[in-house]
Amino acid sequence: MRYALERVSGPDIEPITLAEAKRHLGEFDDVTTRDDDVSGLIQAAREWVEDYTARALIDQTWRISFGEVSAVESVAVPTCACGPSEARGTEILLRKSPVLSVISFKSVDADGAETDVDAANYELREAGGKWPRVVAKNGAAWRPGIYRIVFRAGYADRDVSPQEGAEAVPNRFKQAMKLWIEANYDREKDMMQVLLDTAASLIRSERVEIDLA
Repeated sequence: MRYALERVSGPDIEPITLAEAKRHLGEFDDVTTRDDDVSGLIQAAREWVEDYTARALIDQTWRISFGEVSAVESVAVPTCACGPSEARGTEILLRKSPVLSVISFKSVDADGAETDVDAANYELREAGGKWPRVVAKNGAAWRPGIYRIVFRAGYADRDVSPQEGAEAVPNRFKQAMKLWIEANYDREKDMMQVLLDTAASLIRSERVEIDLA
């Protein structure tokens, strides 16, 4: 099954603030000469955590496209941390979690024209787990072809009132970000690797390794 996963839009806030990052680095609040550098490291640290774990920390939009949905019918979907098991029915693994909502599900014809898949024929399952997926229901069957699903993912839901913020992100992800920032902020090579290893160890249990291409 061939697929492409693309970020459509990123988060409007970061899981940690500039002040938090500077405090972790031992920088004074009133010294601003390297604020741009630290801000860049905050974003890079979040992206590293998200790439490493296949998680989304703050509300963001993703698009996953499939070129051969005929292969989806027997896709292996992990049901526990110990490994995969055969999926029952027709399922599409979204490969980014936790999922907040499915925005659109469309089929694409040879000319590139998109057609909505009837929302009555599918549902989102295990949205908050490691392996959220879209599952066909009511006896529906998806014909072989190209399909695209656009969805929102993240621990902090920015589309609710009041908006959820960084407090919704589990602390282990934020601590890993701080260590990654420290490792990449003028640290000697040996200390850098220690910090990176420690950051990875904090979130290793959250990692999802899925390769069903």
